[in-house]
Amino acid sequence: MGLIFTRKKKIPLLFVTDVRREFLISEITRNSVPSGMYYLLMGIASFIASIGLTADSPAVVIGAMLVSPLMTPIFGLSLGLVRGEMPLIRDSVFSVTAGILIGIIGGLLIGNFPIFFELTHEIVSRTRPNLLDLGVAAFAGIAGTVALIDERVSPVMPGIAIATSLVPPLCASGLCIALQEYSDGLGAFLLFFANFLVILSIGSVLFIITGFIPHSEDEPLPRLIKHFSISTVGLIIVAGLLTKSLMDVALARQIDNCLRTVAIQAISSIPNTTIENITHEINQGTVDGFITLNGPLSLKAGTVKKMEKTASATLKKPVSIIVRTSLTQSISSSPRSTNSLINAHAKRQNIKLEKSASILEQAELLFRTIISELPWYTLSGINYTELKKGPGVIIEISGPERPVPESVIKMEDMLRKRTGEQNLTLIIRYYKSDDITRNGRNLFGVHYSGTEPPLSRKIEKRTSELIDEIRNIFPVYIEAQKMKKVWHIMADVTGERLVKSKEVKDIEKKLGDEFAVPVKLYIYSKTEGVVEDDGLKPLELFSKGGQAKRLNDKFKK
Repeated sequence: MGLIFTRKKKIPLLFVTDVRREFLISEITRNSVPSGMYYLLMGIASFIASIGLTADSPAVVIGAMLVSPLMTPIFGLSLGLVRGEMPLIRDSVFSVTAGILIGIIGGLLIGNFPIFFELTHEIVSRTRPNLLDLGVAAFAGIAGTVALIDERVSPVMPGIAIATSLVPPLCASGLCIALQEYSDGLGAFLLFFANFLVILSIGSVLFIITGFIPHSEDEPLPRLIKHFSISTVGLIIVAGLLTKSLMDVALARQIDNCLRTVAIQAISSIPNTTIENITHEINQGTVDGFITLNGPLSLKAGTVKKMEKTASATLKKPVSIIVRTSLTQSISSSPRSTNSLINAHAKRQNIKLEKSASILEQAELLFRTIISELPWYTLSGINYTELKKGPGVIIEISGPERPVPESVIKMEDMLRKRTGEQNLTLIIRYYKSDDITRNGRNLFGVHYSGTEPPLSRKIEKRTSELIDEIRNIFPVYIEAQKMKKVWHIMADVTGERLVKSKEVKDIEKKLGDEFAVPVKLYIYSKTEGVVEDDGLKPLELFSKGGQAKRLNDKFKK
């Protein structure tokens, strides 16, 4: 008993029976005649596509492709040209023209709605056609024609394939006209027209290959040349225009890549800086580049000049660059090491950081994290410097109290561990600042509520009276706060001399006895004031009394 193998009969790739061919000729001829249903479906498709384009929604645009009936009259025109049937050609041309007008008018109507304000990405992508778009249309035409001819393929495919290349460009053209962007509208219509010619040509060729030419025709070649001469010439002209457009796109990408390269080289020495956007224009042979960065520092003019020189040498064209930097700040959740995060971020940006930039990034993350826990201090700047013994970082801060050397040592050790630079030197550049609230100057730097308990106000008032009893010593600001059961009093005083330790002890004793609470008094004493013929006055009281205004008025005279 043996096994019998039966070889299956091969089916041609494009299999069209005589019955199928006659059926298609009849169907295409009948459906190419314009009808009310054709106009209705074309109008609905144009509205859907226009809404999808304005909403920047590819999914909605695809929905319009499923509704559009534009593929049938295009196939009718192809078939009419192949078979030389003038009535079919006439009906198909009328239907296609009507479809074009409906598509543009639909976009124009939607574009005049008040909700439509600007060109979206979906619209702009269809206003600058090039030779690649022609390739998409060619494959769409092949898919659509094959699906129409071969009954083994789903009949839904032709409509999707053809509408992909035709309906959205028509609607985009109408939307651009509504916004008075006529050059973009012309570009979108050029995309439609190019796709239309390609699909028409592809459909005609496949109709010829699959035997739709009448058998009774004795001289098919002269007839085909006659019928296709206009479309062939148009296709050659459009292909030339799109080839130039493709070359312009290639040149634009080359320029953008060159500008990106020089920008990456420039920011490799600047911490926490990324490229946001790069655009350019070509004016009279000169490339005008516009680079937008995000980072903590702006580029220097010398750096931009170096970028221009490098780009000019690469592109063989004069280059002018403008760099706009949006200033940003970086902070992490805790002052731990973030080397891996910084390196990963730089790698994603294709930036190879220099040592100075890496150190500055680590310093910014560390000190912004520390300063965020100390709201009475402000981080003004972070700079890198080269010292004789190694790298140095200068941190500029302002606040009410000068940092002590022990804190600087601790922060320097933390920065050394983060950067791996054991010879790194930390320099704190400190600026004195005063925080003034409605209660006066904040002397402790931690009390910003603006409210005080009654005993606090009594202690402050009595402390001011006791200090005022000292000859030629004037209390300016007094602040009392209870910390761990002890009342701490900070007094800002001015006068012709410094307050003595014995005087501080006497005031502490009087306050302790009077209020029956432990008291610790700190006096910030300075020798300054305004001297007049009637004696010494503190600067603050002098200003409050209006004498400064009178003096200014006197000088003006």
